Amino acid sequence: MTRPPRLALLGLLGLGAATAAADPAAKPESKKDREWATKSLHHGAPPEAGTKPAPLLNVYNEHLHEWLPVDPHDPPTQGTLDHVLRDHFTNQATKVDARLLDILVAAAAKFRGDTVFVVSGFRHPKYNLMLRKKGHQVARDSQHTHGNAVDFYLPRVPTMVLHAWAKQQKLGGVGLYLDSGFVHMDFGKIRYWSGE
Repeated sequence: MTRPPRLALLGLLGLGAATAAADPAAKPESKKDREWATKSLHHGAPPEAGTKPAPLLNVYNEHLHEWLPVDPHDPPTQGTLDHVLRDHFTNQATKVDARLLDILVAAAAKFRGDTVFVVSGFRHPKYNLMLRKKGHQVARDSQHTHGNAVDFYLPRVPTMVLHAWAKQQKLGGVGLYLDSGFVHMDFGKIRYWSGE
């Protein structure tokens, strides 16, 4: 039995499940149609025809060499965010503050960027201590160790410009690392500093 063209189109658009509910005889026939129908239940209806889809933001963790595509209308799960911002030295994750992703999305939107490079997210306390012993400029009780901080930069955005924007947000701590070319933002007390 072949489906009428309209039902076939609805199946391809992921609306087969809604159609099947309205008409029990109109079930998706192929495995691909069933997959599309299932996806539509989990991700909502597709955009209307002629509507430009929301641009994806690509978050790249430099130390882990991992990409996270972020759809502003369908953000990643907490577990996915924890995994991508995990400590690169110990490979351990913690529950990071989900607002860190909001910071990255807001910065990309402000500067019309499609990629944000993360230098550091969560930092395990043991790794933090090791860095301190080696003379690196890290705080004893760094917000990174609590999953409340992110170090990042955007290509083609000068570090000083990104730093000025970060300070205007008044969300917490903002560090300028001009030599290294990134900005630190966290959700601790509002404070400002410069490092290497």
